[in-house]
Amino acid sequence: MTLEAQDRIVKKLRKGRCLRDVKKYIFPQRCVETWNSLSEKVVSAKSVHSFKEKLDKCRYGDGAT
Repeated sequence: MTLEAQDRIVKKLRKGRCLRDVKKYIFPQRCVETWNSLSEKVVSAKSVHSFKEKLDKCRYGDGAT
């Protein structure tokens, strides 16, 4: 798993090649697609707390009805 170097603002991950089947199912390999599907607003959070808040808003809405 490596960070894409094309654009420093967007933090996209790239899956590495797996020579053994067991490596295909380890956590870093499974989370790449999920991470890359997040919006740039969520990924570029400045702190863990901010990341969690933005992720919750992205997943569950802003709470306004």
